[in-house]
Amino acid sequence: MVDHFLLLVWDAVLIAVFFAFLWKNDGPARKRFIVKALLIMVVGAVALGWLMYPFPS
Repeated sequence: MVDHFLLLVWDAVLIAVFFAFLWKNDGPARKRFIVKALLIMVVGAVALGWLMYPFPS
C-alpha cells in the first residue's frame, strides 16, 4: 500500500512543476517557485492535518 504522505508529496511536486512552467519564464525563477510552492503545499497540508487530528470524524 502506498503511503499517503508519499502521494501528497508527489501531487505537490506535479502541481508545483506545472504552475512553475505556466507562470515563470526563466530557469532560476522556476526552480525557486517549485521549491517555494512545494514547501508551502507539503508543510501546509501536514500542519492542517496536525491541527485537525484531535477532532473526531
